[in-house]
Amino acid sequence: MFDLNLMLIDSLENVTDDVTGAAVDFKGQDLTDVYYGIQVPAVSTDDSLVVKIQHSATTTANDFTDLVTSAPITAAGEYVVHARSNKRYRRAVLDTTGGSINLGKVRVGVVAAGTYTNW
Repeated sequence: MFDLNLMLIDSLENVTDDVTGAAVDFKGQDLTDVYYGIQVPAVSTDDSLVVKIQHSATTTANDFTDLVTSAPITAAGEYVVHARSNKRYRRAVLDTTGGSINLGKVRVGVVAAGTYTNW
């Protein structure tokens, strides 16, 4: 279950290309690992998705660096990555590969710690 206050991407439209989410204020650094849930409703044959969680001390787009990157996602499902950041802001980046990409309404956000990583 997502923490709706810490959603990094909550698509209103189907994802058909790369997406960079807006900066979300986490109010400081993490004391422990934070778990990020990724919901992917659909993946077409020959398509894939890599999700990057990025962090920054500011909201300036060029200041963000990769915190954690998912393995390539080639099937619909729910996935989890986790990491600890020492910076205040986070965002998600969806990096798509393929011909006729339509991943559905992808969601990326914070989930409860200890969540299964493979469903």
